[in-house]
Amino acid sequence: MSTPARVPADFPYPEGLPPALLSQLREHGRAARLAAGDMYLREHAAVESFALVRSGALRVYKTGENGREITLYGVGPGECCTVNVLCLLSGRPSPAAAAAETAVEAVIYPRRLFLRWMAEHEAMRAYVFGILADKVGDMMALIEEVAFQRMDRRLAAYLVERGGAAGSALECTHETVAADLGTAREVVSRLLKSFEQRGLVTLARGRIGIADPAGLREAAL
Repeated sequence: MSTPARVPADFPYPEGLPPALLSQLREHGRAARLAAGDMYLREHAAVESFALVRSGALRVYKTGENGREITLYGVGPGECCTVNVLCLLSGRPSPAAAAAETAVEAVIYPRRLFLRWMAEHEAMRAYVFGILADKVGDMMALIEEVAFQRMDRRLAAYLVERGGAAGSALECTHETVAADLGTAREVVSRLLKSFEQRGLVTLARGRIGIADPAGLREAAL
């Protein structure tokens, strides 16, 4: 993360916060930037700051003993990270990692101020707990997918959601898709080859083209 600087005057803080709290947020915040691939949280490391994302996206993920990754959820503009918040509240090290998927702009605060604002301001608690509820919902959906859905259906649904219309494409590797779905790259490559043979996708290095969106939607059922 780059050296923190003053927060821009136009930073879009969450709505509904009282003027006194907004004044403190503007006074004590420091703007920070991450390049794509930079780490925000490292697994098993202490967490000492709270971040609000202004632009870009963080990917929060868990790495298994075999080295495979699974994406738990994403953090976008106007959001905070659930793992970040839980570690600050509990004082425990991070159980997962968070990295910038794209260039990220954020504003950061020390743990002591975050805890004070959570104790003193109902509006701050409502904002943070609302984000927590959304992300827990995302993780419950992920658990349901991993536990109960066939991988070919999950992959088809993933391509429909990310790819869109016929002729569009995902600029990503098979390894990236495998990490998002919590499976092995070899499994994704085998299934994509099967989809290609069925005319659902086209494959090139670092690119998955959407050839038949309707067919993919049917394969996801």
